[in-house]
Amino acid sequence: MNKKKYSAIIYSGAWLLLISVLAISMGFVNNSRKKAKCTDLLITIDAEEGNYFISKDDVRSFIYENVGDPIGQSLEEINLESLEFSLKELKVVRDAEVYSDLKGRIKVDIEQRIPIARVFFTNGSSSYMDDKGELMPLSSKYTARVIVINGFVPQYYLNDGEQNSVNPEWYKLYSLVTKIREDAFLLAQFEQIYINKHKEYELTPRVGSHGILLGKGEDVDMKFKKLELFYKEGISKVDWNKYKQIDLRFKDQVVCVKR
Repeated sequence: MNKKKYSAIIYSGAWLLLISVLAISMGFVNNSRKKAKCTDLLITIDAEEGNYFISKDDVRSFIYENVGDPIGQSLEEINLESLEFSLKELKVVRDAEVYSDLKGRIKVDIEQRIPIARVFFTNGSSSYMDDKGELMPLSSKYTARVIVINGFVPQYYLNDGEQNSVNPEWYKLYSLVTKIREDAFLLAQFEQIYINKHKEYELTPRVGSHGILLGKGEDVDMKFKKLELFYKEGISKVDWNKYKQIDLRFKDQVVCVKR
């Protein structure tokens, strides 16, 4: 037999043997893990942007209600995939991951949803808008410090009979909130968005008693640039309370209405 062919056969055989050993070893490990009992429950919750809508005790209580106390139970008897799915269904949870490690510990990683505005609807109800533009329920245990939206607020869904059809006016509002949130200057300026009967946005600044009429959400970037320039070059040199309204609706100009 050719020496090169003989070496190749030995090399291939060695790799097949190694793969077989690894497969058998993995099988033993998996069987051992299935028969192992849960030794601990470790819960991690992100607190991004200081949100505390759900606690470790909440998650632990939820797990106990669904599978009982997992510690001491066989890992094979605990449906981690089902538990993970149930946790993801919680209204304040963005994502969840549930898994076990080689030491028999069940680990639960929770990612919370992030509210970016509190919305007051004309029917008297109130909800959060999250960073994906979706409605998020209020919490009895934590209140987020976010911009307030009120007035003639559009509904989340369209009333056209179509299921899960998001209202374009809601998406426009979400885009405005996102724009303010992502700009350090704007975020420091505003505490409220009021929507008047003409579907125009009126912004309430944190400093001063004037209002800012933005219009219906068109050319927002250009309007905010005009406002920033006006704040830096114009109103900073006079009394903040000299005007009752700053109108940004007109192209290439800022119209101020005196008291």
